Amino acid sequence: MKEFIEAFKALRHAPFALWVVIFAYSMDFMAYLGILPLMKAYLGTDIGIRPEYASTWVSVFTGSLTLFMLFVGKATEGKLGIRKSILLALSLSAFGRVIYSSAPFMGGATSIAISLLIVSLGEGIIQPVAYAGVKRYTDEKNGPMGYAMLYALFNLAAALTGPMSAHVRTSFDESHKAGTSSLTGFQAVNWVCTMVTIATIVAFFFMMSKKTEAAVVRSDVEDKSSGGMGAIFKDKRFLFFIFALLPVRTLFAHQWLTMPEYVLRSYPQDVADRMEWLVDSINPIIIFFGVPTITAFTKKYHVLTMMIIGSGVSAASTFLLCTGANTSLLITYFVIFSIGEALWSSRFYEYAAELAPPGKTAQYMGVASLPWFVAKTTTGFYSGFLLEKYVPKEGAKNGEMMWLIYGIIAMASPILLLSARKWVLAGMQPKAKAEPAAEEAAAA
Repeated sequence: MKEFIEAFKALRHAPFALWVVIFAYSMDFMAYLGILPLMKAYLGTDIGIRPEYASTWVSVFTGSLTLFMLFVGKATEGKLGIRKSILLALSLSAFGRVIYSSAPFMGGATSIAISLLIVSLGEGIIQPVAYAGVKRYTDEKNGPMGYAMLYALFNLAAALTGPMSAHVRTSFDESHKAGTSSLTGFQAVNWVCTMVTIATIVAFFFMMSKKTEAAVVRSDVEDKSSGGMGAIFKDKRFLFFIFALLPVRTLFAHQWLTMPEYVLRSYPQDVADRMEWLVDSINPIIIFFGVPTITAFTKKYHVLTMMIIGSGVSAASTFLLCTGANTSLLITYFVIFSIGEALWSSRFYEYAAELAPPGKTAQYMGVASLPWFVAKTTTGFYSGFLLEKYVPKEGAKNGEMMWLIYGIIAMASPILLLSARKWVLAGMQPKAKAEPAAEEAAAA
C-alpha cells in the first residue's frame, strides 16, 4: 500500500491537465468496455447476425480501431492539439454509439457497420492522444508513474462497468420478457454507455480550458531529422520484441470474444447473471492497485524481464480453465491472469512512448500496437467457430479443450522472448544503460 500511495505522491505537482486527460480517457474506456464484451452476443441476438460470424465483426471493429490509432491519431494531435483532439474523439464515439444503440430499431446490420466505423475512428484517436498527453504533462522524473496512473485509473473506471452492466442487463431482460420494456438487456447497457460518453464530453469541455491545456511540462516539437519513423521499422530486435507478445495478446481478445458467452453458456444461472462482475471487474481492480505498486517494486528490472515473467504468468493461468466449469477456478484464473498483465502492461507502453523522438509519441505508440492489431483482427476469425464447436449454446460442451488450445498458443510468447533474450537485449543496451539514472530520479 505504501508503494501505491507513493505512486500518487510522485504526481502531486503535475498540472491539472494531466488528470483531465486521464479522466477523459478513463470514462471513455468505461463506456467502451461496457459495450465490447456484450457486442458479439448483441449482434447475434438482437441484430440477427450468425454467432460464428459475429466474432468476425467484433475483430474487424477492434482491428480498425488500431489502424486508425496508427494512421490518424498522430495527425490529429499534431493539427488540433490535445484538447480539440480529445473533444473530436469523444464526439465521434458518442455519435457512433447512438447509431449502434439504435440499430435494432433502425437499420440493423447496416447501421451497425456504420456505427462501428465511426466509433473505431473516435477510439483510434483518443488512445494515442491520451498517451501523448501524459508525456506532455509529466517530466522524466514522474513520467513512469504518469503512464502507470493512466493505466491504473482507466482500469478503475472499467471495474465499475461490471456491476453496472450486470444490473442493467438482467433488470431490463426481466422487464423485456414481461413486456414492460421495449429494450433488451444488451440494448439497455448500450444506451447507458452512450450516455456516459456524452456526459464525459460535457465535463471535459469545461475542465480542459485552453489555459489548462497550455500548462505543458515537456514540449514535444516535431522531429525533422532524417531518422524519424522509419528507424523503428528497421530495428529487427524491437520488432521481434513487440511481435513476440502477439500469442499472449490473443488471450486479451478472448476476454470479449469468447469469455462472456463461455460463462453465460457453461455456468449456473446465478454465475451467468453476474458474468460482467467476472469478465469486466476483477481484472481492472487488480490492475488499478497492481500496476502502480508493481511498477514501484520492479522499476529496476529491465522491461524484457518483465515481459517474460508477466506473459508467462498470464499464459499459464489459462490452463486452470482446462479442468472444467468450476467457479472458484474461474475466479482464480481472472486473478492470476490479471497479475500477469500488471507485471508487464504499463512498462511496455512506457518503453514505447519513451523510445519515441520528440513529436513522434503517437506514431511509436501506434507501431507498438501493431501486434495487438494482428491479435484482435485474427482471433475473431476462428474464435466464433471454436466457441460454437466446443461450447455451443445447446448440447454437449467441452470448454476444456478450447482453453487448452488457447493456452498452448499463448505460451509461445514467454518461450520466444526467453529463447531470444540475449539477442533482444543486445539491441536494447542503450536504453538499458539509461534506465538506472531515470529510475533513481523517479524514486526521488
